[in-house]
Amino acid sequence: MYQPTWLNTKITANHQPSTATNPCAINSPVTNIPAINLPAIKQWSAIKLFYRQHMPYARLAQKESVAVIHHLSPPATDEVDISQQKIIAAVRVKSIGQYQLINGLLVHPDYRGQQLSTQLLKFIAPKLTAKNCFLFAHPWLIGLYQQQHFIVIDQNVVIGQNDLSAIPADITQLYRRYHSEQRPLVLMQLNDPDK
Repeated sequence: MYQPTWLNTKITANHQPSTATNPCAINSPVTNIPAINLPAIKQWSAIKLFYRQHMPYARLAQKESVAVIHHLSPPATDEVDISQQKIIAAVRVKSIGQYQLINGLLVHPDYRGQQLSTQLLKFIAPKLTAKNCFLFAHPWLIGLYQQQHFIVIDQNVVIGQNDLSAIPADITQLYRRYHSEQRPLVLMQLNDPDK
């Protein structure tokens, strides 16, 4: 069984070396350079490549949270460098104001049919807020999301034939931008699992 993890998207840190311990550093021009997190850069490059190969229209932003599943081959040493492992599944959670949008759920073609999508959705579930979390599903994936407590939003509401007050304007605008006859999507909302 594969173990999902959150991708480290903190590429740099605003770290300024202390000049108190190194008096020569006071006039040094390098004291204002942020620290670089090389493993995070490698992870970010790997996830961008993964999406470019299997979902070329996806555009990642560092402000998104990304959960990934790696194929963990047996390590040659006792230490496992997760940034060197092959990504086989990923999902993104984007903040839009006070709302969340799940997008880019992707499983490598060689690993489909192993319930990795379900595993990722269960992994991110504790970070999701009922009624404030949305996603745009391909019609054939509705059942998968319904198993994770998402409900279908009436398409007539989204396309403007009914009252839109129940759906946030930011989410509605994004849905209208991504949904088309060539790429039909279904708007879904996370329902309270206790109801």
